[in-house]
Amino acid sequence: MRPKPFLTYFVLCALPLLLLAGLNYWNGVRTVNSMLSTVVQSDLMSFNVAVDELLDDREHDIRSFTVESPVQNILLKKQRKEIDPVSNYEQMMDTRSSLKAVGDLSRYFQSVTIFSSDRKPFCFQKGSGEWTFTNLDSASLPAVDQRAWASQGTPVFRSSDNAAGTIDYSAPVNDEKTGSNLGAAVGVLDLQHVFATASRGLKARASKLVIVDGAGKTIYSSDSGVDRLRDGSSYTVAEAPIPSLGVTATVARQRSEFMSSVHGWGIAGIVLALFIALLGALVLERLVSKPSSGIARVKEDLSAIAKGELDRRIILKSSDDARGMADNINVVTDQLRAKIAREQESRQFESFIRLSAMLTHDLKNAIEGLSLTVSNMERHFDNPQFRTDAMKGLTSATDKLKALVARLSRPLTSLSGEHKRPADVDLVPILQRVIAAHAEPIRSKHKIVTRLPSSLHALVDAARIEEVMENLVLNAVEAMDEPGTLTIEAGQTPDGAPSFSVGDTGRGMSKTFIDTRLYRPFSTTKKTGIGLGLYTCREVIQASEGSIEVNSVEGAGTTFRVVLPSIPHDRRS
Repeated sequence: MRPKPFLTYFVLCALPLLLLAGLNYWNGVRTVNSMLSTVVQSDLMSFNVAVDELLDDREHDIRSFTVESPVQNILLKKQRKEIDPVSNYEQMMDTRSSLKAVGDLSRYFQSVTIFSSDRKPFCFQKGSGEWTFTNLDSASLPAVDQRAWASQGTPVFRSSDNAAGTIDYSAPVNDEKTGSNLGAAVGVLDLQHVFATASRGLKARASKLVIVDGAGKTIYSSDSGVDRLRDGSSYTVAEAPIPSLGVTATVARQRSEFMSSVHGWGIAGIVLALFIALLGALVLERLVSKPSSGIARVKEDLSAIAKGELDRRIILKSSDDARGMADNINVVTDQLRAKIAREQESRQFESFIRLSAMLTHDLKNAIEGLSLTVSNMERHFDNPQFRTDAMKGLTSATDKLKALVARLSRPLTSLSGEHKRPADVDLVPILQRVIAAHAEPIRSKHKIVTRLPSSLHALVDAARIEEVMENLVLNAVEAMDEPGTLTIEAGQTPDGAPSFSVGDTGRGMSKTFIDTRLYRPFSTTKKTGIGLGLYTCREVIQASEGSIEVNSVEGAGTTFRVVLPSIPHDRRS
């Protein structure tokens, strides 16, 4: 049996090494879990964006089909009773050839049905792409959305049937000369095909996908073992609703493929620590009877390493008996430093993913400003004032896009979240620019009310606070589905602090949503959106030592109020 000094030496060597190995093991697991959670959330965002793009593309296909001249001419002749493809074979072949020239919608849609102005099915396309004019049983065909019969222009009405796994697109066919209704077209889209197409990128990254309806019934799964996705010990899961379809998407990725190397390195580190502790105890026991300066140096440096000085190295002469133990301890500390460096790289990668999402949100806002200007250009281009305002808006949007590129060219500054030194800024001109760019273009639909003083000074970063104003105005506009009132006010609080508010008469928010999800990243009530707008607003306002308040009533509207710091008037330069 070994004497007690051996056990003492072993414990002294093993405790600090096991502590460092265990800490490294825990940090590795925590880092991988955090990175995996971010990756799964990014996969979910990518899938939702792909679904929205596919649905919008199919809506565009149906709209384009209804405005084609051959389609309108055929229905016009049918309305005038100039053709009867059922009884006249030559007319049927001519009509089929004209429709085929328009394009083959069966590549995307499960079926496409054309109805004449008497609201009866005229022809039907399915599978092969050929148009059928006979045996059209109304009971087996999709129904036209009633709004399509009374609608002018080229609207498309979308309705989903999760039980049948389809989406119906109904669009009127109106005479482009007279505006009278000639009929309607209904395209039936297979949801399984939509989900399968949108999830191709997930399959390439080994992510699993499950879609459930409001009752919790699975309507699509990319993997047969769907019951395991919510097993927190096996999968990292992210889920979010797709409001336009009334379903919830869940994306999961198995932990084992990421954790295997972490567990392997962690266990290897612990075993190596025990081995080095055993070796150290043997050497110390052998040298205990003849203390040397080498042993004293090893003890001193080992104590420093145990306190966290991982850059410390034990340097002994080659003739020293403790040289072998010192070299082994140096190897262990080198490995621990490498592990910590990898952990720092993982944290930087996680920060880069978060920055990418925030830059995507800022880019979305800039594009929406350009879209408003372009959408009004055709109607108001002859107005000199509109052209002047449009040029200012385009210049402002271009400057913002350049600023986004500049942020990408300075990744270290962007990732650190640093803010410019605040300056004395007049908020009124900034508010007026935001109103001109994002509120004035929608004045034809909504009432715009502004109450601004001649000037209002605050101690802020002008560029960041303009982003806050843009976010609040865009959110208010998007919250009003029907014509409403957008109110933008500015002034001073009773304490003399500068403040501004943005209010709308939209759908409002519940108290539960405000308390639990309002400022959380990637949380949104919009049909399309990233969910970083209000999170970014709050971060900017808090960094400016200001505050943001919200007052919302469901069905009545929402008002956001921002209070900012300022400097006394007599100290302004």
